[in-house]
Amino acid sequence: MTHSFQSLESQVEQTVAGLPRAMQSQAKVIASPYRICPIGAHIDHQGGPVLGVAIDAYTVLASAPSADSRVCLTSADFDGQIEFETTDPAKINDWGRYCRGAVFALEKLFPNKIKRGWTGHISGRLLGAGLSSSASAGVAYLMAFAEVNDLNLSKAELVELDRLIENEYLGLNNGVQDQTTIIYGRADGIIRQDTVQREVEYANHPANLADVSWLVIFSGYTRELTSSDFNKRVGECWEAAGLLTEGGKILGDVAENVYKAKRGNFPDYLMRRADHFFSECRRVNNGYEAWRAGDFEQFGRLMDQSCASSINQYECGSEPLIQLHQIASETDGVLGSRFSGGGYGGCLLALCDTEKADQAIEGILKAYRPLYPEKADVCAGWIVNGVDGARLIKG
Repeated sequence: MTHSFQSLESQVEQTVAGLPRAMQSQAKVIASPYRICPIGAHIDHQGGPVLGVAIDAYTVLASAPSADSRVCLTSADFDGQIEFETTDPAKINDWGRYCRGAVFALEKLFPNKIKRGWTGHISGRLLGAGLSSSASAGVAYLMAFAEVNDLNLSKAELVELDRLIENEYLGLNNGVQDQTTIIYGRADGIIRQDTVQREVEYANHPANLADVSWLVIFSGYTRELTSSDFNKRVGECWEAAGLLTEGGKILGDVAENVYKAKRGNFPDYLMRRADHFFSECRRVNNGYEAWRAGDFEQFGRLMDQSCASSINQYECGSEPLIQLHQIASETDGVLGSRFSGGGYGGCLLALCDTEKADQAIEGILKAYRPLYPEKADVCAGWIVNGVDGARLIKG
């Protein structure tokens, strides 16, 4: 059995076919990849560093310009049609909210510049699975509106605009690691993000890259961060920062020596959040060096440590994902694994010996399915590859 996603070429063809026939020849097509975060769990919103890889699972958006401000959007994954004017991106909690949020964000940075709409059709994979499909769609919408309104957006502007969609339009208190990886991703290296300065650096893949593969195992349970404990945990990190240093807003404001001196002077649950932050920052930097050196066994150990800290210190992780992690840890060929995304449903990410990757996926699913028989037909696994970031590929 081949564990791979639909090819980008096939997805593009099907997405363009979702437009009215008369518009297909003039369609502009944007491919916005999903992302994995091998190490750097729950610290980007606190100013911590993050490792990221854009992967070959995509949001694809095909659109043709409107003659006016009207937007008309259909989806391969959701029923119905989204219609609105760029002059009135009202807040409506439906599947089109990221599209309306894109107009909101663009208007905030570029007032009165978004005058023209488009007719579009969008497709994706594994929605709500912790691979940042939502941020990926947000980036695609932003690029489509910029294209039709003759705005030349920099990568840094795209990151900020997608942040505005999620933080200010939707009220999600996450950081910028998702969109940064989606926008800056490169097929030839892994990214380390400075989430404070919003800078990225690349570790080129080592010569022995072919020895390992990334596995994504879907639990069958989707996630929705706005209705989970995600925002609660972020608030606890803010509270810990304020207790550790005067004027501290995020844990990244706290010097590590101050944290060590004061860590026993506040509630245990806040101490655990700070413990996770500082230890995860170290794991990110150690992982970056291990990847550069091609030390995949060490990298895998750091992934396992990251997952353990997410469970025990940050106290997140749904039971199905914890079970998947335990199963993967006992599977031949798996070097390490951790939750993908917030841990509140979604996928497990694993680093695996390439020669054992297909067998590992089958073995993990075989052990997992009897535990959650209601998801036996939905859970699945894939081998994923690093790719370049979001781009216009047609038009």
